[in-house]
Amino acid sequence: MGQAQYKKKNKGNKKFEAVENFTKNGGILLEKQIALSQGQHIRAVYLKIFSEEELKNATNGYDPDLVVGSYHEGVVYRAILDDRTVAIKIPQERGMNPELTDLFLTDVSIGMVVCHANMVKIYGCCLETSVPMMVYEFYPNKDLSQYLHGDLALEKPMKWSGRLRAAADIAYALSYMHNALSKPVVHRDVKSFGILLDSSFHAKLGNFGYSVSITPGKKDQIWPVHGTMGYIDPEYIETREVTEKCDVYSFGVLMLELLTARDPIKMARCGEDLPNEFVYAAKRIGANEMIDKIVLEEGNMDEIERFVRLALACVAKKGEERPTMICVVAELWQIQEQDSKRRENSTK
Repeated sequence: MGQAQYKKKNKGNKKFEAVENFTKNGGILLEKQIALSQGQHIRAVYLKIFSEEELKNATNGYDPDLVVGSYHEGVVYRAILDDRTVAIKIPQERGMNPELTDLFLTDVSIGMVVCHANMVKIYGCCLETSVPMMVYEFYPNKDLSQYLHGDLALEKPMKWSGRLRAAADIAYALSYMHNALSKPVVHRDVKSFGILLDSSFHAKLGNFGYSVSITPGKKDQIWPVHGTMGYIDPEYIETREVTEKCDVYSFGVLMLELLTARDPIKMARCGEDLPNEFVYAAKRIGANEMIDKIVLEEGNMDEIERFVRLALACVAKKGEERPTMICVVAELWQIQEQDSKRRENSTK
């Protein structure tokens, strides 16, 4: 019996399909790990492979009462696995979807190979389904956007010190992605919605599905444009070339979002652009008119001005004019230190 006949005979057999999915997804995941490690002897994070039945039981049969988040590509459940609280990301589509499968497996492989304290930690995945399911560390304080312009913005708006910490945390994670391996790994989808906060309100960078490994200086790397409107580097949209400076631009938008508490996604839907609006306001009426009142009330003007200058440098129109993430981290740490000393002195 040929392979095609064998598959046709077993079509609809759940056990056969689970084995076939496991083999296919496992092979793709291994290929991605090898491509990311680029021949380096990098020890991947131990990844536990769960069965579909284990994840179904952990979510009480995908009980909607356990849903803690919903995204374009999937639903996130809070569950208990191996005596710890985890987040299980299950794709919206359960049928064959090569693009979604690639997105999920890239997310998994990045979490295994490029590991950092300020990146979302992956525990395991299920490869038995056509589109894999993923298991992450559970972060109780939701995502960053909730504290800037979401449900928690009025109840628990983020303080200036918290915004500085979040910016520094994510900058550090991006700097690591750009420099940890022999070739930079570019995230391509930096946004507040994809940044989770742990119990100490430290920020964790997530959503690595669009991440790619690049060869610096290679000009023929043309990529389809991926990311979230409002954050995407306009130079990348024009040239289709991916560099580390694509992430620098998106991070600059995030910095302006932290400053203003304005939502770049909603603005983009209305045909507006946060960097352009901020620059225009700064020239016409002064940047303070767009800066969130909490920042103005709690921040020192020198700290705020330094933060603004850095953000504007990051969203420069040309990538070559933007700083590296290493420089961004260094400046943010200095601003944090200045803020910390100021607050300590005010309590004496």
